[in-house]
Amino acid sequence: MKTFERGLKACNLRVERGDAVVFEDLSFACPPGTITHLKGENGSGKTTLLRTLAGLVQPANGQVFWNGEVLSGPNSIKTELVFIGHQNGLNSELNALENLQFIAGLTQSTKIHDVKAALRRVNAEKFGSKPIRYLSVGQRQRIALARLLIQDATLWMLDEPFTAVDTDTKRTIECLLEEHVATAGIVLLATHQEFSTQDKVEYVILRNKQ
Repeated sequence: MKTFERGLKACNLRVERGDAVVFEDLSFACPPGTITHLKGENGSGKTTLLRTLAGLVQPANGQVFWNGEVLSGPNSIKTELVFIGHQNGLNSELNALENLQFIAGLTQSTKIHDVKAALRRVNAEKFGSKPIRYLSVGQRQRIALARLLIQDATLWMLDEPFTAVDTDTKRTIECLLEEHVATAGIVLLATHQEFSTQDKVEYVILRNKQ
């Protein structure tokens, strides 16, 4: 494995769930300007690995490094990370514009753009004024992904980002990934779906322990 100071690095990770081992002896590196695709069957630990790398799950063994420093918890990386998982973090009582404005205010990002422009980019502007609770799963996913455009984060962690989105939106997401790594960003995503980018994709394969 390459050694480097910038970026994300996992060393000899072992994560347990109760008495069961989810994965072990897992090491890989995600330097700037790269896309890493986590692959594996349901139950193989993809979501758990993302949460571990984000500092939300404590490994039983091994360490996670961010820019050469041991990641001690979510607070040590939160300003440089956008994590979009199955729980999209949207308030169901607010509409899309209100959600994004609230998130942008919390992050105090230097990359705060017009949220309407962010919604247009992910094909979500036409339902931006509707409360989240009235939207479909795919529409909510597009709004969650608009967070990528309003937060100034180097590291993107995406859990099944292509779920329930149409072909045009899928291609938009692929373009966002390309643009991010072109500016030395890092993308780490877990998905069952194949996707296409102009950038080389590295793979981390997880296998069920049962």
